[in-house]
Amino acid sequence: MTHLAASAGTVIAADMVSAFHATDIALLSNVRMAASVLEGVQGSGMHPRTKQKLLDTMSAGYGKILEGRKEMLHAQAQMVVIQRQSNLEPVDFGCWGAPDAIFTTASGADHDAFASVDLS
Repeated sequence: MTHLAASAGTVIAADMVSAFHATDIALLSNVRMAASVLEGVQGSGMHPRTKQKLLDTMSAGYGKILEGRKEMLHAQAQMVVIQRQSNLEPVDFGCWGAPDAIFTTASGADHDAFASVDLS
């Protein structure tokens, strides 16, 4: 059994919440920027190819932030599994939970959203 300090769990849970909030703010900022660009170049005579290249680049950046957020979800799922297999199993750190069936084992195979949870 893994033995973890409750104080470390509290800090990790708070940092996880902060990281998700920061990522969501970054996503929101990117959406706002895209809207501003579209409004700003409206009627400018910018060549459609130039605008498309810019929008594609912005979309790729947004997509990478979104993909990183997805990986953070997988990391959070792994942390829940680790906690539930440790001495801190009964402790509620206030971080987002999920149905017990998803995180009682490290496999998560029955649930597509967390199928990649693997602690081996």
